[in-house]
Amino acid sequence: MTKILVADDDRVVLFTLAEGLREAGFEVIEAHDGLRALAVCQSEAPALALLDIRMPGLGGLELARRLRDETTVPFLFLSAYGDKDLVQRAVEIGALGYLIKPLQVTAIVPTLRAALARAQDLSGLKTALSSNRTIATAVGMVMRAEGLDQQTAFERLRQQARTQRCRLEDLARAMVEGDHRQEP
Repeated sequence: MTKILVADDDRVVLFTLAEGLREAGFEVIEAHDGLRALAVCQSEAPALALLDIRMPGLGGLELARRLRDETTVPFLFLSAYGDKDLVQRAVEIGALGYLIKPLQVTAIVPTLRAALARAQDLSGLKTALSSNRTIATAVGMVMRAEGLDQQTAFERLRQQARTQRCRLEDLARAMVEGDHRQEP
């Protein structure tokens, strides 16, 4: 079962979400405040954290910054507040999504599954870039040449490698060494 943290100071919302997500097949860890949520993420590393924006002790935005900087736990927000500035700040921190309360569990399960898949893709990107300098260089070349963000450039390279039926590392090496026939 996929482990998800749900952090919300509203006990009714927390209970309802947690029970609904359990019924949907997730293992759920509950936190009533941001400090507890951070401790759980540091000790148990859930696959995803669903964070309320406004919580006592450590608010959702600051909690997300800490998760981004101190853990590998991906996160998305749930909130009764959907103003444009707040959503933009959440995106800038690295949120995989932003859900507006009230929530129906059956309606958010597809969003959670999509966020989990996206988190896995991002993890693969980070692993590839940190472990392979050639791939990182090729991704940078595509970013610069085509004005793409890192994830999109990486996906473009990966798709090109599949199309050419070659390894991503081989495609990257050919690009870095100047074989322009290999460019995406």
